[in-house]
Amino acid sequence: MDNRITDKPAVIILNYNSYEETLNLINSIDKYDPGYCIIVVDNASGKKERQKLSAIRERCITVLLDENKGYASGNNAGIRKAIELGYDTFLLANSDTCLISEHAISDCYAYMKKNGIDILGPKMVNETGADISGCICVDRYGGTKHKFTDDITECSSLGGAFILINRKVTDRIGFIREFYFLYREETDYCIRAHKEGLKIVYYPEVTIVHKAGVTTKNVAVYYYNRNMFILSREIYKTGSFDLAAFFFPRFLVYSLRIIKKGGTGKEKRRKLKQLWHAYIDGVRDIRGVKNVL
Repeated sequence: MDNRITDKPAVIILNYNSYEETLNLINSIDKYDPGYCIIVVDNASGKKERQKLSAIRERCITVLLDENKGYASGNNAGIRKAIELGYDTFLLANSDTCLISEHAISDCYAYMKKNGIDILGPKMVNETGADISGCICVDRYGGTKHKFTDDITECSSLGGAFILINRKVTDRIGFIREFYFLYREETDYCIRAHKEGLKIVYYPEVTIVHKAGVTTKNVAVYYYNRNMFILSREIYKTGSFDLAAFFFPRFLVYSLRIIKKGGTGKEKRRKLKQLWHAYIDGVRDIRGVKNVL
């Protein structure tokens, strides 16, 4: 007997020392689109953060992980919990997103079900209202660009901060690959789904706010840049020599940008260190978590 819940998605929120943002997102769901099963996955936050999370246990299901293995691992834990509960569709929502209109989740889900869509993402704007989403285009070296549009568009990849995924995707290609640790994993996931003939749609009829970088700013330079190498290898089978030759002059340019940009000397040294560790580890195909602070 199939006991899948098909009338609503489970909402999965990944928390890492971001209780205030997580609470803000839960409050926005309760205000604009209540009635969803919310699963908060805590990615091994500190003791004080865990104590704060106890305050929302009556409002959601909490999954407390003993180790932070990254974005994919945390969301995979949430997906497994949702499958265990019988859900057919999962909304992966970063803790630094929030709803700003009535029925935002319901409208996305209704359009998704009506049109047989397997992965759907709404329009995302930052706190100033600027569009930061659109369709994601990937080049053979793992670089990503946004194709901004106000039209409902079928595409090969979407941003992963607020994304609905049908269980058909996990049945077909499995879970999100965890060796990226942070950044590019949702791009990898969407492209692999697209190659399997699954339908991915950008849906700008609904808009949500995404305050990017709340929990990742200290390590973003390393993972964002290193994982271009991994994505290029996985999707386009690009070799180490081609990657090294292509990225070396570009990393010199990135270095100059860091030096010229504002900030303290300490901050610039940290970013430069992360950038060149990203280059070396990218060429060597080092994956997973690394201490780069």
